[in-house]
Amino acid sequence: MKKFNLSIYIIFAVTATVVLLNRYTDFHINNRLVHFFFDFFAASSFIVIIGHIFKKLQTNWSILFTFMIVGVLCFVKAFLTWGGDWKTQVILYSYMENPNITINFQMRADQFSFGYKRRVICIYRLAPFMEWTTDIDTLHIDKSKWEKLDMKVNEMRFPEGN
Repeated sequence: MKKFNLSIYIIFAVTATVVLLNRYTDFHINNRLVHFFFDFFAASSFIVIIGHIFKKLQTNWSILFTFMIVGVLCFVKAFLTWGGDWKTQVILYSYMENPNITINFQMRADQFSFGYKRRVICIYRLAPFMEWTTDIDTLHIDKSKWEKLDMKVNEMRFPEGN
């Protein structure tokens, strides 16, 4: 039981840290499934820890049932509060010394209106589903360190009609 308690505390510490970093810093999880994974394990491990402290979650069935309820609640929360993802439209520049750093033009659908929000940001890719984003002014970058790309990446193509 001690080994289980230690592992659940470690799971909570890691997942809660990632969720809080995603929420309050420039760290960004760009995959909804990975974001759901971290939310689910942070919430469910927290509830299991609280259940162990108050001696309520003692059996494997109660813990499994708790995980199922938290999973459903996380799904409902994600469905009701999702505001859309930022999608890269154009990769404007690439850093010559590190190809994982790019300057992108991104758009996101406005929630409850018929428009788009736009931004130009510098993205440093940490993993395929994690990145560090910072606002950047492209007028004041050192052009000798950045390669201009203007590569369109999220372009919708419709068949030509008659």
